Amino acid sequence: MYSNDHVEQIKEQLCQINDYVVYHIELESCINIIQSIHNEKIFFISSIYDISQILPHITTLSQIDSIFIFNWKKVDNKHLILQHSKIIGYYDEINLLCVSIKEQIDFLNQNLQTFNFFDQNEYLTKDLSKETADLLWFQLYHDILFNLTYDEQAKKEMIDACRYYYQDNAKELEVIEKFEKEYRSKEALQWYYSRRQIEDLSIRILFGRLMCDMGQWNQSQHFFQQLLNNSNSYSEDIAKVEYSLGEVLQWKGEWSEARKYYDCAYDRMITVKPTQTKDIANVLYKIGEILYQEGKYEEARVYYERVFAMTKENYSSVEIDRSYSSNQKRRNVLNRVRASFRLVSSNSNRLFQSYSSWLRTRDFRQISHWFHSKQAANRMEFNDEHLDKTQLEEICRNVQETGWLQLSKTHIDGYVPIAMCLLSFGKILSQQDKYDEALIFYKQALTMLEKYYQCVHIDIAIIFSYIGQILIYQTNFTEALDFFQRAMSIYETYYPNGHVYIASILNYIGYIIYREGKHDEALKIYERALATQQKYYPSGHVDIANHLCGIGHVHYGRGKYNEALIFYEIVLEIQQKYFFSGHDAIIVILNNFGYVLKEQGKYDIALDFHRQALALQEKYYPSYYATIANTLNYISNVLLCLSKYDQALCYCRRALKMQESYYPSGNASIASSLNNIAIMFYMQGKYNEALDFNRRALATVEKHTPSDYFSIVFYMNEIGITLYSQNKCDEALDYHRRALEIQEKYCSSNQRDIANNLNYIGNVLIKQKKYDETLKFYQRALEMQENYYPNGHVDIAVTLISIGTTFHQQMNFDKAIEYHEKALAIQDKYYPSGSVFIASTINRIGHILYDGKKHTNQVYF
Repeated sequence: MYSNDHVEQIKEQLCQINDYVVYHIELESCINIIQSIHNEKIFFISSIYDISQILPHITTLSQIDSIFIFNWKKVDNKHLILQHSKIIGYYDEINLLCVSIKEQIDFLNQNLQTFNFFDQNEYLTKDLSKETADLLWFQLYHDILFNLTYDEQAKKEMIDACRYYYQDNAKELEVIEKFEKEYRSKEALQWYYSRRQIEDLSIRILFGRLMCDMGQWNQSQHFFQQLLNNSNSYSEDIAKVEYSLGEVLQWKGEWSEARKYYDCAYDRMITVKPTQTKDIANVLYKIGEILYQEGKYEEARVYYERVFAMTKENYSSVEIDRSYSSNQKRRNVLNRVRASFRLVSSNSNRLFQSYSSWLRTRDFRQISHWFHSKQAANRMEFNDEHLDKTQLEEICRNVQETGWLQLSKTHIDGYVPIAMCLLSFGKILSQQDKYDEALIFYKQALTMLEKYYQCVHIDIAIIFSYIGQILIYQTNFTEALDFFQRAMSIYETYYPNGHVYIASILNYIGYIIYREGKHDEALKIYERALATQQKYYPSGHVDIANHLCGIGHVHYGRGKYNEALIFYEIVLEIQQKYFFSGHDAIIVILNNFGYVLKEQGKYDIALDFHRQALALQEKYYPSYYATIANTLNYISNVLLCLSKYDQALCYCRRALKMQESYYPSGNASIASSLNNIAIMFYMQGKYNEALDFNRRALATVEKHTPSDYFSIVFYMNEIGITLYSQNKCDEALDYHRRALEIQEKYCSSNQRDIANNLNYIGNVLIKQKKYDETLKFYQRALEMQENYYPNGHVDIAVTLISIGTTFHQQMNFDKAIEYHEKALAIQDKYYPSGSVFIASTINRIGHILYDGKKHTNQVYF
C-alpha cells in the first residue's frame, strides 16, 4: 500500500494479531513474493487504490486465503466482492479491519487443526486429519518433544528465540516476560491451563490425568478438587471428576479416601439413564483394586467377578465382528499414535495400575507380590454373595480349554477390558500361590492385548511384568529376566524421564541379580529403583518399602544381619502406617525377621516372630494353606535348632498335610516339607527314613519344576549328606559331584552355593582320609567365599574350621590352630557372646592343643 498516515497505525495493530507481517510498496515485488510461497496461508491486505491492479495476479493462487480491502476514503468499489470470493470485506476503520482479520485467523486455525485428542475409551479418533502422513508427523512431534532437553539453559534459549521472533509484538513480549518470571516446571500444566479458555470438561479432566500420569499427584489432586468444587455440570460429568480424583488418591496410597470418591461416582452413575455399563464396571473394578491392596483378596475377587460378568455381557456377541478385517489396516496405523496419546488421553478403561511388588521367601528366597493399603470401609455390597471360590477355578478351566470363550465371539473393542479382568483373576491366584493357574490367565490376557494393539503398548508391558513375577516364583529366573527386560524397553519408550513403573521393574531385576549372588550389582539396581521412587513418592510412601526391603535382602546375603534387620524395621514401620494389622505384607516381614534372627542364633526371638505371623495368617487368611504351610516350616526349622525334634516334626507334618490338600496334583513347594521331615529323622539317627523323604523331595521338584536347578541341587546335596552319615561315601560323593556339575553348567554365577557344594565334597573326602584332595576342595571353597563376602561371613568361618580340622587330622597342629582362630575371630564378630557356635570352636581349639601336647610328649619320650 502507498505511504499514508494510516500505515504506521496499521503496522502496530497487525503485530498484536499476528507475529509475522510483511509490507510492500512495489507491485511487482509483492506479486513475486506471494507466488514464491507454497506451504503457508496468506492474508492479503490492500488499499482501495491498489486492489484493481493486483487482483488479477493473485486471486487464483491457492496460498491466498483471504483478502481485506482498507477503504479509508470510502470509495465505492464493492462490486469486486461479487466477482472475487476471497475478498472478506471493505473497511473504513482500522479497528474494524483488525477485528475482521483476527476472526478470520481464528476460523482458519480451527480448520487447520491437524490432530486432536484420541479417546481410547471409544477407540475412535475425534480428528486425526484422516491421513496416515499426518499421523506420522504427529509421532515425530511426540518423539522430538520427549527427546528435548529440559533445563534452565534450554528455557533461556527458548525465551531468547521468542523475544527475537516477537520483537515487534508488544502483546507477545508481555506474555514472554510473564512466562519468564512465573513459570515453574513442576506447575507446567497448571500454568498452561490457567492461560487457556477450556470449557470442555472432558479436556479439563484430561489435563488432570496428564498431571497424574507424570507423577504430579498433589497438583493433580488439587486440580480435580477445584474442578469438583466449581462444577455446575450434570451428575454424569461430576461422577467422572470424582472417579478421576479417586484414581489420584489411589496412586498416592490414600485408599480410604479414594474409596469414598469411587463410591460417590458409583452412586451418581447408577442414577444416569441410560446406564453406562462400562463406566460402572470401571468404578467397581477400582474398588476391587483397593480391596486387593488392603489384602482383602476374597472381597476383591467378588468385585472382579462382577466386573467380568458385566464386561463379558457388554462386549460378547454371537456374530463375528465383520468390520474387524476391513478396519484392521486402519487400526494398525492408529495403534502407534494410540500409544503416543496414551500419555495424555483420558483413559477410563484402564482397569489397573502397575504397583510394585513385595519379597518373601521359601527359606527366605521365594518371592511374592503385594499391594499396599490403608484400611478402608467396605460400604458397597452386592447381591451376588453366592459367588463362591469355585467360580474362579471354573473360569480358569474355560480359559485353558477354549482359549478364552472363543475369541471370535467377543467384539474386538472388548479385548482390553476383558484382558484386565483376566489379569485380576491371575493376581488373586498368585496370592493363593497357584502360579500355574495364574500364568494361564496372564498369557491369555497377553494374547488378547497383542491381538488388539498389534504393536508395543504400555498395557502389554504390564502383562510382561506380571508374567515375570510368576516365573520368579517358579524360580525360572532366566525367562523371568527376559520378560522384565521386554517390559522395561516399553516403559522407557513411554517414560524416557523415568516413572514408578520403571522402578518396579528394577526391583524385580534387582531380586534376580541378588539370587544370582551378585550383591554389589543388585544393591546398585535397588538404589537406582529407590531413587526413582523417591522422585515421585513422598517420604515414607508404602511403595518405597519394597525397595528398602530389597536392600535389606542384599545385606542379609552379605551376612550383615544387623543391617538387614534395620531395613526390615523401617519397612515394618511404613507398613504399619498403611496396612491393617493382619495384612499379608506385614506377615511376610515378620517371617523375614524370624529367619534372620534364626541365622543369628537368637532362636527364642525368631520363634516369637514366626508365631506372630502364623497367628495372623490363621485369623485373616485361613484358607491360604500354601502360605500357612511356609510359616509352619519356618517354625519347624527354629525348633530343630533348639533340638525340639518332636515339636518340629509335628509342625512339618502339619505343613505337609496342608500342602497335599491344597495341591492335590502335587506342587514343587511340597518338597520343603518333605525335606524338613527328612531332617527330623536325620537328627534322630533314622537315616533310612530320612533318605526316603529326601528322595521324595527331589522327585517332587524334578517333576513339577524341572528347570529349578537351584532346588534340584539343594535336594541332591541333602541326599548326599544323609548317605555320608550312613558311611556310603561313594554314593554320597556321586550326588555331590552331580550337583556340582549342574551348578557349574546352569548356576555358575552363584558362587556362594558352589562353595557350599565344594565343602560337601570335602567332607566326604576327609572321611575317606584323602586329606590332600580334601584340602584342594576346601581351599577352592574358601577362595570363592572370600571373594563373595569381602567383608566376612559366618560361612567363611565354617570353611576355615573344615580346613583346620583337615590339618588336625594330618597332625599339623600349628596350621590347625591358625585356621580355627581365624574362624573364631569371624564368629566373635557375627555371633553374640555365649553362642553355641563360638563355644564349639573354642572346644575344638582345646582338643587340638591337647592332641598337640600329647603328640609332643610322645615324641619326647
